[in-house]
Amino acid sequence: MPFSAASSSSVSSIAEEPPPKKQHDPSPSCSSYLLLLPDEIILNCLARLPKCYYPVISLVSKTFRRLIASPEIYVERSLLRRTERVLYVVLRSHATETPRWYTLNFKPFGNDSNNHRLVPIPSFPSIPCWGMSIVAIDSEIYVLGGCIDNELVSTGFVVECPSHTCRLLPSMKQARGCAAVGFFDGKLYVIGGCNPLSVNWVEAFDLKTQTWESGLGVNNVEMHDLTIRSFAIDDKIYIMDRKNSFVYDPKEGTLETDELLDTQWSVGSCVIDGKIYTFGSKNRIWVFDPIAMVWDRLKGLDDLPDKRDGSRMSNLGGNLAIMFNLEKGSTKICCTEIRLERREGGKIWGTVLWSNIVITLKEPSTIVRCLTVTV
Repeated sequence: MPFSAASSSSVSSIAEEPPPKKQHDPSPSCSSYLLLLPDEIILNCLARLPKCYYPVISLVSKTFRRLIASPEIYVERSLLRRTERVLYVVLRSHATETPRWYTLNFKPFGNDSNNHRLVPIPSFPSIPCWGMSIVAIDSEIYVLGGCIDNELVSTGFVVECPSHTCRLLPSMKQARGCAAVGFFDGKLYVIGGCNPLSVNWVEAFDLKTQTWESGLGVNNVEMHDLTIRSFAIDDKIYIMDRKNSFVYDPKEGTLETDELLDTQWSVGSCVIDGKIYTFGSKNRIWVFDPIAMVWDRLKGLDDLPDKRDGSRMSNLGGNLAIMFNLEKGSTKICCTEIRLERREGGKIWGTVLWSNIVITLKEPSTIVRCLTVTV
């Protein structure tokens, strides 16, 4: 049956009406629901997430940003056993000679194989351009002594890494530069970096009382006044100067030369599970066992590129992290992470997990230090 004029007009009028507006869904997002909760509950939720997500989550709201930046989140992460090991790196520009701090971050939403990058920490306090002694203890980094305006200083400060806040320490009794440091039995020992005949050649900072005291001095004139590297392993402090290696016993106040350490130990080394890892002869990674008193080569890495000169190592949650310049004078900094495994026969084997360029700088830079902090 054909349409009548009336029906045709009716259809036309209906067709000309605008479509109904889509109703706005008034239901809030998940983040909006979360913001209605007390800060204590939000903090507990955020503390359960990996830290690599924090930069993105901080953009969601001021509340998230405030809680993520608060010291309380580290306390909550510690209680929940959600702390992580984060690599902190000090780079010194060849142009300005100014040290700058970075952290190695993982990009959780990356779509390529290079998901690691060095990110600068703008709020980190400045440090002396030369000679400072740096050591990490749990979630804090201690910076002691150094050279400012061509003068050695006795000052020091500690950085609380979860919040990147800083507090000054009482001054040491002796100004120092390039001193050996080691943490043992609740005390931070500082050795050398000054006149070997000084009565305060060894000092110890008690973390509980926040006071300095003179340690059992050895006044060993054979030790160079500048220390290149030092580690605390068990109840001893291992020290490398420009000529020799030494072992200091804080309990006995003795300092002994260790000629075996000299055979392989180099500047860019670290300690993992009580053993020293270092680049030694033939560009191989060598492992020193202070109990067995023997050097052994890390197995499984025969094709490792040349990274010895200017490289720095660190213990990254039980793995070996190596930070190095792509080549001499390059503005590209690379990092390699190696998983360590003890196999049958007691030999330690390494497997490269990843190796990438983690930052491209404007000027060539020296890798001053790499150290791992719990946050």
